[in-house]
Amino acid sequence: MHTRIPELHGEDLTRSMGMFAVWWIETFFRVGRGGGVGLPETFDMDEYVFMLHAYALTEWGTRRFNRVFYSRAKGKNKSGKAAGICAFEGLAPCRFDHWAEEGETYEFLGEVYPYAKGEPVGRMVQMPQILCLATAEGQTGNIFDSIYYNCDQGPLSQLKGVGLDVGRTRIGLPEGGEIVPTTSGAASKDGGLETFAACDETHLYNTNKLRNMYKTVQRNLGKRKGDADPWILETSTMYKPGEESIAETSYKYAWDTASGKIKHRSGIYFDHVYANIDLDDFADEKKVLRALQVAYGASAESSDGKDHLILPDGRMTVLNADGVDPEGHTYWDGELGPSKDGWIDLNGQMDQIYQPDSDPADSMRYYFNTLSSVHDAWLTESDIQSHMLYRDEMHTAFNSIRLDGAWQRFVTKREPITLGFDGSVSDDSTALVGCRVSDGMLFLIKLESAPDGPEKATWRVNRDAFDGMARWMMDNYNVVGFFADVAYFEQMIGGWEKDYGKKLKVGPRKSGDKIKFWTNNWYKDMQVALDNAHTAFRYPYTEPERKSKPIKDDIALLADPRLVNHFRNARRRETRTGYAIYKESPNSPDKIDACMAGLLAYTARGKYLELAEVKRRSVPMRIY
Repeated sequence: MHTRIPELHGEDLTRSMGMFAVWWIETFFRVGRGGGVGLPETFDMDEYVFMLHAYALTEWGTRRFNRVFYSRAKGKNKSGKAAGICAFEGLAPCRFDHWAEEGETYEFLGEVYPYAKGEPVGRMVQMPQILCLATAEGQTGNIFDSIYYNCDQGPLSQLKGVGLDVGRTRIGLPEGGEIVPTTSGAASKDGGLETFAACDETHLYNTNKLRNMYKTVQRNLGKRKGDADPWILETSTMYKPGEESIAETSYKYAWDTASGKIKHRSGIYFDHVYANIDLDDFADEKKVLRALQVAYGASAESSDGKDHLILPDGRMTVLNADGVDPEGHTYWDGELGPSKDGWIDLNGQMDQIYQPDSDPADSMRYYFNTLSSVHDAWLTESDIQSHMLYRDEMHTAFNSIRLDGAWQRFVTKREPITLGFDGSVSDDSTALVGCRVSDGMLFLIKLESAPDGPEKATWRVNRDAFDGMARWMMDNYNVVGFFADVAYFEQMIGGWEKDYGKKLKVGPRKSGDKIKFWTNNWYKDMQVALDNAHTAFRYPYTEPERKSKPIKDDIALLADPRLVNHFRNARRRETRTGYAIYKESPNSPDKIDACMAGLLAYTARGKYLELAEVKRRSVPMRIY
């Protein structure tokens, strides 16, 4: 599967220097490490589209993104692509100068690139300072080693006679500037004037020294903003949750941007290819192989010498020379599968996965490039992923304006739904979540979270906004149950009960309040709610047939990143009455309030289905 945040289309993709960058790297750069040394560095369609995004420009010609995150499975040649980009940044006209006129060309080392009319034409960066960040002292790193090979022996070595100074610790560029490897010790010295930095395997940047190295370089990039339009590239495999690596913070930053939590311009582009597979499916070698084919795409070697496409329904078809399969599907309709140009034999990955001492969580991260779960997670990542609905549709709504009301596309006003509410006053989040009775799909209606910056000190949740939204839902939708955590909002919830209590079909208990749910006092009720939801997540989601009765144990999550992250953040803690779910720590920015509201909505659904079953059984039968 493929996630791009943000995903550009149409004119935004044509207004990019990525086309030129790919041509330059494929023409002048060679593989510098491993068994393919000396072969041209080539880009498949997936990598080509990544370059279009990475070098996308605004209408004024400035860079769209100053922070680019490139996440692929282990062995996908991320370092090779980063090395090619470093060489392009140092030796090619990589910043916007003007829009091309008809017939305009670029010539370098005897090769000619014809610009299309209106395509961005580049200029050289003055005195480029390019850093290749390495994780260990005394090492130059995979990226710099490939650059060194190219400047010393590849086509670029022709520049030695015109000012290219190739050394093991630095490469001096013909028109001034340099490409240098750096480590945590060297980069900790502030004051650099970097124009580009390549950070390899940032899931390993999990110590204070490495985090400080990244932050120092990131700050330095801002000093050359005027003339160099600097940026930073991260390559990574999936991070290990809880280590607070740079990759983990980038991942969260991108999803906060997608969900609308980041209100200012973030400048990040996030590109992540991964495969979903349940740990329970590791015993099925066919499922493991198909998941690997998704994760490795065209880098995987095909057994029939053909290029393949993996469709959303799991089928794998063959692409012709024009990139079209027999059914008319193209790259944009699925995921690239094994190809004739692939170099990775997936049997090697299979052998590693099935080693007796192999940790399944590590296999999930390294070979499928997907999240593994922290040891105390309430839900496993595979359970969350397998219960997400409407991924493609929600992906188009990944901005705060459209995301807030996107759930209305999937929930009609006539079908029965239930609601759940969990709130806070000045800390954490306040959430109103709905649950579709037909299949248990949870959807986020409204969420407010305390900001992370200094404004948090005076922030308060907008009570009136939540009161208005809850009443709007009751007035306009077929709400049959509504359970709300009482803490901090008893008076407001009391108003809901007074005005809408008679409309609701069920309450938290057989008698008493119709909406108020005392989560901190009703220990047994909360334990049952947690157990029921957790059990439902462990069973596969079953889409209900039309006009059939709902499946009681069904549960699903609308693929809203805000809702999904709140479920992902929930940690299990043992208590004297069983267990409960909490945030990672009291001050953690990773909230779970939408998860709690979802639990209450799902519990209300269960109560409603129990009532419907009792009524169905109590209908008198005709006796003949």
